[in-house]
Formats: sequence, C-alpha cells, structure tokens
Amino acid sequence: MAIRGNITLTDAAATPVNRVYRPYQSNSPGLLIWKDTTQGVFAGQNTLALAQRSVSKTARTNKFSWKLECPVLEQVAAYGPQAVAYANIGSIELVLHERSTLQERKDILAQLRDLIDEAIVTAQVQDLDLIY
Repeated sequence: MAIRGNITLTDAAATPVNRVYRPYQSNSPGLLIWKDTTQGVFAGQNTLALAQRSVSKTARTNKFSWKLECPVLEQVAAYGPQAVAYANIGSIELVLHERSTLQERKDILAQLRDLIDEAIVTAQVQDLDLIY
C-alpha cells in the first residue's frame, strides 16, 4: 500500500511551473484530497481528489476515481471575499476487475497515458474542437 504524500504536477505555462499538491484533510471515508496552496485564497486553490474502493463481497472490482479541479476566481478588488467564477475539471476513473492480471492493468494504464497525449484529445482541450 502506498503512503500518501505530496504530488507534483507541471502546468503548461510558457515557463512551466511545478505545482505541489499537499495532503489535505477529508471528512469522507475513502476520499483523499490534495491541495495546491500556492493560491493564497482558499477558494481558488486547485484540488486533486481520489475516491477509492477495494474489492468486496458485493463489488468484484477495485475502483479508483481521480479528479483535478482548477477554480478561477472573479477579478475583484484585492480586499474582501473572493468568489469562484468557474472551474475547469478533469477526471480519470479506473475500474479493475479482481481477476485482471498485472499485465492487463499495465496495458490499460499505458493506453490511457497515450490517449491523453493523442492529437485529437489535445485539439479538443486546447481548441475546443469537436469530433465528428
């Protein structure tokens, strides 16, 4: 079992910046949260969340759901409360049957990594191109 620690993700700025997501307390069992605290305003901090479930008598699969939420604050005066204008959200969900082999799990992970890097996905995200 892995121990929860910091997670470093790099953004796509002209000069890329490493964003360090630090463990944050969650009040929900099975939910782990990390926050990028470089944004001074709590409401504007990027959040990485992981909901996880192991095989049980009723569920024959392991399930891992990752969610990255990047809020953008309204442009208001430097004083007073800050409000979230909108948030960009990305998620990855893996459902792995208890009978799956290590190689099968490696294969799905490798293919998902490749999918994220596909030109068609890049065009969707960066240029909002629709697939037809």
